[in-house]
Amino acid sequence: MQDLSSATTSLNQVNPGIKAVLPQLVGLTVLDIGGGKFDANKIYATGLGVKLYVYDKFNRSEVENQAALACNPDAIVCNNVLNVIDDGQALRNLIALCASYQVPCYFSVYEGDKSGISNASKKDCWQRNWRIEDYLPILKKYFQQVERQGKLIICR
Repeated sequence: MQDLSSATTSLNQVNPGIKAVLPQLVGLTVLDIGGGKFDANKIYATGLGVKLYVYDKFNRSEVENQAALACNPDAIVCNNVLNVIDDGQALRNLIALCASYQVPCYFSVYEGDKSGISNASKKDCWQRNWRIEDYLPILKKYFQQVERQGKLIICR
């Protein structure tokens, strides 16, 4: 069970991972897992011609989350979420949720101080501090194809 919600890590800005991925997904339906409480990513996506649904267990209503999970996505984005989950099982559950859709998934993570030493970074916030490559072995347990492209991990 995740002890820290990390709800306060949500920022009112377009996520760099979203900027890197969404221009490639014009005309598609995309599920943003852990998309936060603000609509900056959704507004950006609409401007590109991407239908973006946001699921965030800690920052969205149950109705909005249910609609998002039922959106039948063509792709999933999960940006700066894996790095703020403090519980290993919760991390694996989130990855399994993404994999269950059997569509391309795009992950980005904030590496923090890259020390690999996880800790509370501020009130109700967790930072895993893992390097991007540290996530690859876990992702490979859920996806047949895992590829790193710079700061982005693409899974199929």
